Amino acid sequence: MRMFVWILIAAVFLIHMTVVLWLGDHFLLGEYAKRNNDDVKYVYAAQVLLEHGTLVYNSGMYPTNFIMPVVPILVSGFMTFLDHDAAVMGFRLLQCAMQAASVYLIYVVAREVLGRKTAVAAVILDALYVPNLFASGAILTESTFKLLFLLLISSFLYALKRKTAGAYAFAGIMLGLSCYVKPQCALIPVCLLIMWLIKRYSWIDIMKYTAIVGACSMLLLTPWWIRNYVDFHEFIPFTKSTGNPMLLGALIKRGAPPKGFFAEYPEYKDTEALFAGNDTTQKLAAKRLIAYGFTHKPFDYAYWFTIGKSIQLFSSPFYSRPVPGLPRPAINVVHIIYVLVGFIGIVLAGLRGRLMRVLPLLLPFFYYWFIHIPFITFGRYGYPLMDILTIFAAFAVVSLLEKRGKWQEQD
Repeated sequence: MRMFVWILIAAVFLIHMTVVLWLGDHFLLGEYAKRNNDDVKYVYAAQVLLEHGTLVYNSGMYPTNFIMPVVPILVSGFMTFLDHDAAVMGFRLLQCAMQAASVYLIYVVAREVLGRKTAVAAVILDALYVPNLFASGAILTESTFKLLFLLLISSFLYALKRKTAGAYAFAGIMLGLSCYVKPQCALIPVCLLIMWLIKRYSWIDIMKYTAIVGACSMLLLTPWWIRNYVDFHEFIPFTKSTGNPMLLGALIKRGAPPKGFFAEYPEYKDTEALFAGNDTTQKLAAKRLIAYGFTHKPFDYAYWFTIGKSIQLFSSPFYSRPVPGLPRPAINVVHIIYVLVGFIGIVLAGLRGRLMRVLPLLLPFFYYWFIHIPFITFGRYGYPLMDILTIFAAFAVVSLLEKRGKWQEQD
């Protein structure tokens, strides 16, 4: 099994590398000259960071507090010894390596919670999940965060198993690194707290391990805090960019506000005016829109902020630029199958008495799911959760094979 996994990891790296070398800028969502999407903005930010030492985004040549710095730093690292196009390709190849490393982490996590057979099935399913090819080619955060999210879950499993200060220090480091890519992870230690309470840790141990995780993650984030204070003269723990996603998420299916909203708030002339201004004014507009929606259309907004957004999070893959020969409609169907079988696997794990074993995996899954509900949801934000659903889909497949007598009882 180990030999098979290592061969699969090598195959994933070689296939992803071949695809990104073949297609290159086919995976771009924007245009370099227009800087009209996240990916080309990241590349521009990397170039400015290298030449002027300033992290920018939509801020001209002025410092930004809109994005976290990891992707521009990585791309600028390649730019120190490569020209523009070669540096971008270098980053893509790095993402291919990240995808290959993620295969191994999926194997480790799945083996720990559901056994070796499920682990082998999980890495096969991950290797066959076509949107991973787009994630390797896109100049975005998804491949980096996929790796760090799996490392974070692995560190939690390791800490819960070892119960040592060093293990929790490692978890704190992984938390800090993950927050440098996706600040949504900041409160994920609540999953550890739930596990500590279930396992009846003493309050002394809970306070000790909380202090270790908090101190290590905050120490890692300190350079970012110092930079923000120097540039903006205030404490900014992560970014000031939540207003726009929150406002987009307050519009049901990205439509117009409910009828009567503009009459009650005449300072907004139209939907475009809602998005005018800075992060603070957009947050205020979002809160007003949500309050108005729940007051005047409570059933519509209750559905939207529970089922509606959840469907959007899982219903479509992160596959904005299809690989030739692998069209999006077909991949959409495969994606839905992964999602449905993954949720079946979660139910089966509970029915077969494995809930406590999979809880360290389920808690981060539900945390990352629900933390996005107040904001806009779509396939890109749901992409990290596909790793976990793939593991549970593998468990469902293995359970079916066991029932049919193809495999002996799972270890």
